[in-house]
Amino acid sequence: MVESRWRIRDTEPRAWERLAREAPCSPLVARVLAARGIADPEEARRFLHPKLGHLHDPDGLPDMGRAVERIALALERREPIAIFGDYDVDGISSTCLLFDFFRFIGCRVKYRLPNRLLDGYGLRADAVRELAAEGVKLIITVDNGSSAGEEVDLARVLGVDVVITDHHQPPAVLPQAPAHVTPCVPASSYPFRSLAGVGVTFKLIWALAQRLSRATKVSEEMRRFLVESLALVALGTISDVVPLVGENRVLAKFGLMALSETARPGLRRLVESALEGRGEARVGGEARVDSGAVGYHLGPRINAAGRLGRAETAMDLLLASEDAQAQALARTLEGENRRRQAIERDIFESARDRVLRTVDLDRARAIVLESEGWHTGVIGIVAARIAQEFSRPTVLISLEGGRARGSARSVPGVHICDALAACSEYLSGFGGHEMAAGVELEPRLIESLRRALNDAISLEPSEMVPEVVVDSELRLRDLSLEAVKELELLEPHGHGNREPLLLVEGAAVAGRPRVLGGDGRHLAFHVRQDGPAFRAIAFQQAQWASRLERPGARASLLVTPRISRWQGRSEVELNVREIRVG
Repeated sequence: MVESRWRIRDTEPRAWERLAREAPCSPLVARVLAARGIADPEEARRFLHPKLGHLHDPDGLPDMGRAVERIALALERREPIAIFGDYDVDGISSTCLLFDFFRFIGCRVKYRLPNRLLDGYGLRADAVRELAAEGVKLIITVDNGSSAGEEVDLARVLGVDVVITDHHQPPAVLPQAPAHVTPCVPASSYPFRSLAGVGVTFKLIWALAQRLSRATKVSEEMRRFLVESLALVALGTISDVVPLVGENRVLAKFGLMALSETARPGLRRLVESALEGRGEARVGGEARVDSGAVGYHLGPRINAAGRLGRAETAMDLLLASEDAQAQALARTLEGENRRRQAIERDIFESARDRVLRTVDLDRARAIVLESEGWHTGVIGIVAARIAQEFSRPTVLISLEGGRARGSARSVPGVHICDALAACSEYLSGFGGHEMAAGVELEPRLIESLRRALNDAISLEPSEMVPEVVVDSELRLRDLSLEAVKELELLEPHGHGNREPLLLVEGAAVAGRPRVLGGDGRHLAFHVRQDGPAFRAIAFQQAQWASRLERPGARASLLVTPRISRWQGRSEVELNVREIRVG
């Protein structure tokens, strides 16, 4: 692992004092908010205390009115409707959400999910032909469709309208669809452009609910349905790693509450699996599901189905109405997730070994590796892990049947899609964004791609040092149980709203560190600064034990303060991300 560079966020001098006074909030919370650019007390209040009333009206999304009218017309005419989704968590939860809405209003619809390994991403011509042959007159895409110009044209020729709902950046020329609902079209004036696909889908069913209720304020029964549906919205939003700020923060906050209390058998089984995966158990039948449970336990179980081939298994689970069915499907997904983990582990170990043996990291600006049989549904995850460990843009390519298909992941400072564009003469196709992309090419051109990509990236290897952004310095004497409890108001955490990270400089190590865990990889120790000692836990960092136990040892730590709750007692504990002993 490359040693990171620590950077403390620039903050207006004393800006946090106004927040602490007028928001109001603790100085610790105020420092974190100010470091993250929240300087206005009203903005701080909305951030710390989000409300459903903070959501924007769905009619503000481009083409929402047209989409609602076309769907309402299909309902009035009793036209056959199909939903076309995607195979990841965002696409599956979006599909389930819209399917559930139609089921709630008594309308039967079909749905289709592409096979990741056979079909790839997005609406396909063969799916359009199949649905048209089945009599479908309206296809509604969720979490895809913005790039499906040819498929939309084909649908129109076959007498099928396509209403697109999406959140991906659209191409310069938009598909000629009756409605294209996305916050990302250039002409959009929608105030929040970072919704996940499931967030856009939620806005669609909200607008449809208003249309069917013939009022801005929907019926109480419909309102309950919308609030309970936020469980699916949180699942897709958090798993798709969109920034958890603005509307996404509201949707995730209330969605996690709905997820914790869900009565849906399938979601309930997923929640139980997540708690079991973290070594937790329900207390009195209640479970608090946070963004970590979604990101590390619920989401991967659903994703496993799509990554290994059949996303419909996850849909069946989410739509299950009987406990026995949900339990059986949850076991199936659990098995698929274990299989995905084993495949990922094998590929990672193989790729990591290849990097250590064959890549000159002092000179290489990019890592490009290929192998027969690497699973295309998993190599994107592995590419991200390799890029993180070695701090290099990474492309992993699977060779199969004379084809070469790969996934690319980048590091800060390198726009991987721009770099691939400079190598386009060696690629059959590519697409993605700044930090991730997919590629296809002829196997014989892989070495040419490797050389061209290294030439296309201008950032020197010595400059590819991972940077850890720190919210603020911290004196341990400023920690109190009440202040750390108030930090929980910053949840849910995720992309764009990471857990608070604070720098403790020159803390004295008190007592002898202890190595923890059955495999001896974790570390517990105590530190102090002119006051009481605090317990610190450093996961995966047992290698520091010998240096921390030296007499007079002092350490600088990057920490997240948390509340440790055990047998009715609560105390402040430091979760240590990085250690430097000086």
